[in-house]
Amino acid sequence: MPILLLLLLLLAGCPDESGRQCPPNTDVVGNYALKFTAQHDAGNECIAIDPDGGPPVALAVDPPFEKPVTLCAASASDGGKQLQLVSPGKGRKTSDLLPDGGFHFTGDPVPQGQTTACICDVNIMETIDGYLLAGGPFALRPDGGLPLITGMTATLVDLVTDGGTATGCRCTFPCTVTYSLSGSL
Repeated sequence: MPILLLLLLLLAGCPDESGRQCPPNTDVVGNYALKFTAQHDAGNECIAIDPDGGPPVALAVDPPFEKPVTLCAASASDGGKQLQLVSPGKGRKTSDLLPDGGFHFTGDPVPQGQTTACICDVNIMETIDGYLLAGGPFALRPDGGLPLITGMTATLVDLVTDGGTATGCRCTFPCTVTYSLSGSL
């Protein structure tokens, strides 16, 4: 019985886990289940061609899927606001917060050797452009704080290029993998 009581006391003293992914000196804007919906375009979409005559395979994955993300905010060095998008296993991306609630996250290039349907080494450069949703026109509070953020909407584009070993490649480069993103608390 004393062990059970000790465990209950330890659990009661646990801090809120939602902000644990945010770096020091940042505030949690929200935790989101970000929905990824593939956008298939006829222009530059990454398609893997089967050399044996099978059907082509789009690299953008259907059906839609969700991933958890945490959005954090901090003061930028210029006095403005900065956003950080934290995704388990994907690290952290940083963007200045634009006056209209917009953001532009870019990622470091994904190292070569990534497994894709292209069956060759590829380089991937990811960008995420979108807006914070505030239930009305976006405006910072008089004290510089964020309004109540109800969600976010964005477009994710992975630019895929030849990783240097084009032998046996099933894709034509450069090409893109695009998703629309939507998230709410």
